[in-house]
Amino acid sequence: MKRMLYFFILTVILLNCVFVLAENTDKAPDFYDIVFNGEYYVAVGEKGSVITSFDGLNWSLGSVGSDKNLYGITWGLNKFVAAGEEGVIFTSEDGKNWTKRDSDISSDIYGIEGNGDKFIAVGDMGKIFVSPDGIRWSRIRMATMEVLKKVKWVNGIFLVVGEDKIILSSDDGISWEQINIEHSDVAFNDVVWNGKEYLIVGDKMRILTSEEGVDWEYNDDYMEVLKKELTDKNINSVLWHKDKFIAAGQDGIIMFSGDGRTWTEKMEVTKKSIMSLSTDGDRLVGVGKDGIIVVSESGENWENLTKLSAGEKQYTLLENEEESLQVLAKFPFDIKMDITRYIEYEVSDENVITLEKGDLIKALNAGQSAIKVFYDGKTLEIPITVEKQENNINNDKESEKKDNDQKDIQKLRENILKKMIEVAIRLSIVLVLTFIIMHFVRKIKK
Repeated sequence: MKRMLYFFILTVILLNCVFVLAENTDKAPDFYDIVFNGEYYVAVGEKGSVITSFDGLNWSLGSVGSDKNLYGITWGLNKFVAAGEEGVIFTSEDGKNWTKRDSDISSDIYGIEGNGDKFIAVGDMGKIFVSPDGIRWSRIRMATMEVLKKVKWVNGIFLVVGEDKIILSSDDGISWEQINIEHSDVAFNDVVWNGKEYLIVGDKMRILTSEEGVDWEYNDDYMEVLKKELTDKNINSVLWHKDKFIAAGQDGIIMFSGDGRTWTEKMEVTKKSIMSLSTDGDRLVGVGKDGIIVVSESGENWENLTKLSAGEKQYTLLENEEESLQVLAKFPFDIKMDITRYIEYEVSDENVITLEKGDLIKALNAGQSAIKVFYDGKTLEIPITVEKQENNINNDKESEKKDNDQKDIQKLRENILKKMIEVAIRLSIVLVLTFIIMHFVRKIKK
């Protein structure tokens, strides 16, 4: 009895494992960091996701082969090095084929940087790690316990920024000096050098500048001209592009400044948080939450690469008919996501149709109408035609509807058959594994 119970439990566990491995999702992943290596962009993010692009407009989706989040990526010594959740580290020469490295790091890594000679990684509890090649890593003991969020090689020094106003500097990545900042308890998220001065951005719209990287000054004058709702936004990333600072962050806020003191904000491109910016010298690319990718040539005018679509449907209904509305977000890396429940909309003529519960089109009277869809700064107009419910008109319509119904039934049958085959394969795997385990159990008992 105990043996049967043991094998039953084992079978359930194996089935769960197989089904978890077979899960699929059409949700666009979050992206946390992006880098340009001189030829192409590579961005990393949620559950080991990776996207690559030569121009910042057309992207290919891949994976490092792990379900761990990747929070940072850099290029150095002819390789990409990506790091993230629970200290995972991967390297790649092309951004597509990745190798996991045994680093003996177990804490989260949030930032990573190479300077052509070595790599530095920073993360939880003030931990700093150094590597000569991105493969072998050793820890540098630090006195701080704060979360370190970003490390940058700028003007011949490594600068690290993190929570609770922490700033660390080092010229060799081994010996570090902590720089004390007064009158602040917010997190600093990124740092950049423009050839003349350093600039740090952080939570609650905090911006600091320094000429030497030692004495830092808050630039809060611009806060007075910002709308009140903007002053609590977090700035996640900053860089220098075509003679101006470009900063981006929470809820899609984007700002630019020529001197780091007077800023202009742009917010209409997306409401998704932008986590990281990169540039090839000509084009700016920002990546962030929910698969968002935004691009700009100047830093002032931006384009959201997500497209809206009503699928392949042509909405032609008869009076008193009902039809489900489906709106898709099409990302530039071959993922389509159903966003119908997240949209806002307007109906141009409610005497012709109404839209109930956000996704059910009800045809009222013959005529033309349209549903105007709004999602994350994008708009889509979906034309709707309603025809009269008359016998002499309906024959073709009913025939077409029957054909479509038959196609739907056939598609449903194919899907059911596909699922049955998948289940059969999974059960076969479980049976084979169970047989192997039973075989070994018998051998052990003998």
